[in-house]
Amino acid sequence: MMYIDHGTHIERREDGAIIPLDPLNVDYADYLAWLGEGNTPGAPLPVIEAVPAIVTMRQARLELLAAGKLNAVGAAIASLPADQKEVAQIEWDYSATVERGSELVALLGAALGFDAVELDALFTAATKR
Repeated sequence: MMYIDHGTHIERREDGAIIPLDPLNVDYADYLAWLGEGNTPGAPLPVIEAVPAIVTMRQARLELLAAGKLNAVGAAIASLPADQKEVAQIEWDYSATVERGSELVALLGAALGFDAVELDALFTAATKR
């Protein structure tokens, strides 16, 4: 038998049962007996936070400000080839949202020195603003 201690409940791996931390619960009593035999529960799997596909332009700008990159956006757009520059400027000025998989994010991210992992972190942090 294997258990995982989630802190707020115990998970029995054998059948996925969720066991409350209740001394009157038979399964919890079995778990305590299992611990008493010298067994150690496993750790829960880390929670992997999904990278948001979209954030508002407000969130994106606030996060770029916090990262110290907001003032560099204009220069990054200006450094793009003419055909991309105009589209990027329109999207930056008038879009209500920013999509993680968009060409704008790829172009500006590279121009601002962000790699894919840093862009993911930026989008994740932006959702908290």
